[in-house]
Amino acid sequence: MAHGVFGKTLLTGDVRVTLVRVAPGGAFTTHRDTWGHLFLFLGGEGRAAVGEKTFDVKAETVVTVPPGVAHSYENTGPSDLTLVSMNLPPR
Repeated sequence: MAHGVFGKTLLTGDVRVTLVRVAPGGAFTTHRDTWGHLFLFLGGEGRAAVGEKTFDVKAETVVTVPPGVAHSYENTGPSDLTLVSMNLPPR
């Protein structure tokens, strides 16, 4: 499901916040979750997919993922891709 992806959980509870580092060539492959996500990219270069849409991502890019929608992200650059991943419970 993931290769070259490393995370440190910063907060747990109703909302889970994780600082994520994706090594060059690493990826979190397409999957679905029962919760939503908000990804705030901090640095590096990559690509994210949400449903049928694909986005180039870099520092300050924000991507939202509704619950149940297929999504993924990958590092397409020469250095680490970093982001904050927030798991949001269904309403």
